[in-house]
Amino acid sequence: MLVLAQTPKVGFVNSATIRERSNDYQNAKQRIESIVNDWKRQIDEQQNAIQALETDIQKKRLIWSEAELRERELTLQRKRIEKDDFVRERFNTGGKFDTLVVSTMKPIEAKIAAAIQEVGITEGYDYVWDKTTQPLLYANPRFDLTVKVMEKLGLFTDDIKAKLQESIDKIDREIKKVREEMSPTAVRRRISKALDDAKKAAEETVNDAKKEFENVKKDFETTAKDIKDIKLDGPPKQDSTKPRSNTTIPRDGGGAPIPTPTPPADTTKPR
Repeated sequence: MLVLAQTPKVGFVNSATIRERSNDYQNAKQRIESIVNDWKRQIDEQQNAIQALETDIQKKRLIWSEAELRERELTLQRKRIEKDDFVRERFNTGGKFDTLVVSTMKPIEAKIAAAIQEVGITEGYDYVWDKTTQPLLYANPRFDLTVKVMEKLGLFTDDIKAKLQESIDKIDREIKKVREEMSPTAVRRRISKALDDAKKAAEETVNDAKKEFENVKKDFETTAKDIKDIKLDGPPKQDSTKPRSNTTIPRDGGGAPIPTPTPPADTTKPR
């Protein structure tokens, strides 16, 4: 039960990288390419012979006899069939190309697979994925077994090992940084800073409100003083105890004042 409850240990390899460094694989690949290139050369020769015969028939069909023309056309048809059969036998599914690849690469692939299996067992891994055929969205480079498999096969790995160690060191630095940021001391430090920032922001808000209040108060006092000065500087009241002038201002507003006429004395009253 304890064994079943344990989490499986999973590693991965990059088989494409292993093949690129394998001399056996590169030699086999060159052998296959050489044979395929020879097949392509033969196909080109067949096609050139077909085209030459087609041109010859077009030029001489009027001067040949029916028997000669018939013979050339049958030859052309036979050459086309031979070429099609040649291509089909070599490059169709299950043809000579597939057989050649399997027979040439199978021993090398078996050797690589055996090395992967041996490393996985030795290192205590339950599963080993191949990044080449099964892409991974993320994989910790610490579980990359490619270098160990290559060393098992006797391949050169110094440059790949250096890059792998660089990737591992980078992951370790990032993990260390996260752990430091999530430590109780760092959390308390961030909380304290957040509280200080909130307190400072609140104080700034209060100070801004006080300044705004003082400005409003000042504006109100200035406005009240202006209103008071306007009332004190108004027009003077007319003194009703003084006698009115006997002159009147003409209605049109121009010329000298017109004197008010004095009524005539009453002659009927005794003097």
